[in-house]
Amino acid sequence: MKKLPLSILALFLGLLFFPIASVRADDDETARNPPVVLAHYMPWYASKPVGGAWGWHWTMDHFDPDIFRWDGRREVASRDYPLIGLYDSSDPDVLECHALLMKFSGIDGVVIDWYGTEDFNDYAAVHRNTEALIAVLKKAGLKFAICYEDQSVKHMVAGGKLAEDAAIDHAKKVLGWVEENWFADEAYVRHEGRPILPVFGPQHFLSADQWESLTADLSTNPLVLGLPHLADKAGIDGVFGWPPVTGGKTIGVEAWNEDLEKLYGRASGETTVMGVAYPGFEDIYAQAGLHESYGRIDPREGRTLAETLDRALASGAPLVQVATFNDFGEGTVVEPTWKWGYRHLEEIQRRIGEEHEPSDLRLPILLYQLRKRGADKATLDEAASRLFAGETGEAAKRLDQAKAELETGHPAVFFDGAPRSRSGNYRLHTDIAYRAGEEGATGYMKTRCRLDVYAPADLDGFATVLWFHGGGISHGHRSVPIPLLNRGVAVVAANYRLSPQVKTPAFLEDAAAAVAWVFENIEDYGGDPDRVFVSGHSAGGYLASMVGMDKSYLEAFDLDADRIAGLVPFSGHSVTHFTIRKEQGIPGTQATVDRFAPLFHVRKDAPPTLLITGDREREIFGRYEETAYFWRMMRVVGHPDCTLRELDGFDHGGMPEPAFPLLLDFMSRKAAP
Repeated sequence: MKKLPLSILALFLGLLFFPIASVRADDDETARNPPVVLAHYMPWYASKPVGGAWGWHWTMDHFDPDIFRWDGRREVASRDYPLIGLYDSSDPDVLECHALLMKFSGIDGVVIDWYGTEDFNDYAAVHRNTEALIAVLKKAGLKFAICYEDQSVKHMVAGGKLAEDAAIDHAKKVLGWVEENWFADEAYVRHEGRPILPVFGPQHFLSADQWESLTADLSTNPLVLGLPHLADKAGIDGVFGWPPVTGGKTIGVEAWNEDLEKLYGRASGETTVMGVAYPGFEDIYAQAGLHESYGRIDPREGRTLAETLDRALASGAPLVQVATFNDFGEGTVVEPTWKWGYRHLEEIQRRIGEEHEPSDLRLPILLYQLRKRGADKATLDEAASRLFAGETGEAAKRLDQAKAELETGHPAVFFDGAPRSRSGNYRLHTDIAYRAGEEGATGYMKTRCRLDVYAPADLDGFATVLWFHGGGISHGHRSVPIPLLNRGVAVVAANYRLSPQVKTPAFLEDAAAAVAWVFENIEDYGGDPDRVFVSGHSAGGYLASMVGMDKSYLEAFDLDADRIAGLVPFSGHSVTHFTIRKEQGIPGTQATVDRFAPLFHVRKDAPPTLLITGDREREIFGRYEETAYFWRMMRVVGHPDCTLRELDGFDHGGMPEPAFPLLLDFMSRKAAP
C-alpha cells in the first residue's frame, strides 16, 4: 500500500480530531464553569387544615379537596398528587421539606413566582409565603431570585384596585422594594454582578420605553429576562425558556427540540439566555372549566426531563431553570408525587447532585410525615438540623428513632388528614424495607422496595391482605385503602420497582419478595401467616395474579405459592402486561400470552381466586374479556374455587370502591377457622 506523505497524514489527523477536541474543550469549560441550576417555585397554595380554606390553585373553583378517593387522595385541580399530600405554602414544615429536597437533588436555588406586595387576590399571601421561603432557602444554603408577574398590574387595573395611569409608578415602587429588600441579599442570584429579574411575559408592560422607565431608578441594574416571544418587543436584556405549548396541541420531541435550538441560538454578547429543563406539560384547565388546554408535552417516562436538562447543561447558558418544581395545575412538577415518586429529582441529582445519594431524597419526606403524625418534636428538630448541615446519616438515625417511638404503642396516625387519620385500635408501621438486606441490593431497590403495615392492636391471629398499587408498572405509590380500615384485618401496602428504571422481571421479583416478607413477619404484628391474601388494582392486580399463579417467583424465597389464602386481583391483566409488551417491542393493542401472563400459568391447584373487573363497556384494554377468559380457563383445568365479578356501571378507575366489600367478604369466608 502506498504511504501517505507525512504532511497530508498530519492534516488528515488534524481534521479528524479537531471537532472532537473542540467538543472536549467545550465540555471542559462547562465542567469548570457549571451553570447555576434553579427551580421555578410556586408559593401560592393554601390548605384548609393550615389556613382554614382550600386555595384556588387546589380547587380552581371546580374541584373539592374535601372529597377523598378510596386510596386517600383528595380531589384536586391536578393530574398528579404531591407525595406529601395537599399542602399550604405558608406551612414551615412544607418549606423545610421542599428546601431540603432541592438541596439534596443538587439544585442551586429557586426562582420564586411573585406578584408584588398588594393585598389583592392572593398576592399578599404569596408575598408572605415568599419571605418565609427565602429564610428557609438561606438556611439550606440555597440561592433565590424573583420572577415578577407583571400581569398582577393588569389584574389590579381590571379589578379597580389601580388606575391605568398609575401602573408605571406602581410597578416602579414594587421593583424599588425588591431592590431594597432582596437584590442586595448575598443569597440573591446574580449574573456578571447583576441581580437577575425574570419577568413572566412581560404581559402588561410590553414596550421598551416602559421597561426603560421601570428600571431607570434601579441602581443595581438588574438583568431583566422574559419569555422569548415577548422579550424582544419589550427591549429587555435576555430570555428564559419555558415549555413551548400552544393552541391545545401535543408538542412532540422534534418540535420542542426545535424550540430549544432557537432558544440557545439567541445567546450573544448582548442577549443572556437562561436555559430550561422541564418534565413535560399537561394542564388541568379544560377539566376545571377555565378555558381550553394550552397543550401537552409527553413526559416519556422521565426522558423529557433528562433530555431537556442534558441539553441545557451542555448549552453554555450561565443559568438553567427547571420549570417547574411544583406547578400542579400545569403538570410541570419535579417535586415527588404519587405518579412519579422521586424519579424527576433523581434525574436531576444524577447530573448535578454528586454530594448526595438517591436515598437521601426520602429523608425530607419522612421528616415531614413524622412531623404531621406527631412524632417527638425535639428529635425531629435535631434531625432537621443534621439535614440542613448535610449530615444525612446522622439525620436518618434520628428519624428512625422518632419513627420507632411513634409507632411503638401509639395508635395508628396517618400524616395526610384523610378520614383514616387516627385509629386507636390499630397500629401503623411505615417505610419498612423488605429487600434492603439482600446481597447485591441496589440503591433503587433499597429506596423503592418498602411497605407499610396497618394492623389491629388488640387482636391476634387476624387475616392480612397485601395490597399492590396500580400505575402501569411505570408509576404509582403505595397507600392503605380507606375502605379496608377498621375492618379487623391487617393491610400491608407495598411499593415495587418501576419501568423503565428496571426491566422485567424485577417488579415481579419485588412482588414475590413482599409476599415472602409478609409470611415471614406478619406473626410479629399479631397476624396469622396461614391467612394471607394478595390483592391490588390494575398493575397491582396483575402482580397479585402472577406471584400466585407462577410458583417460580415465590420458590426463589423458599415459599410455596399455594400457601396464599386467596388471590383477589382488581382489574388486572390476565395476558402479558402492556408494559412488558412494550419492552418486547409489541404494541399495546396486540395481546400476547407468554410466561409473563397469568393465563399462561392457569392450574387447578392455585389458591382460591376472586376476579373483579369494572363494566365491560367502560373498562380499558378489553380488561373484562381477558379476565373472563382467564376465569374460563381456570374452570377448564379444574380449579374448584375461581369466581368472576363484573361491576356494572364502573370504569377502570372507579371500580375499586365497590370491589373492596367483595374482597372483605371473600377474606371473611376463606379465612374462617
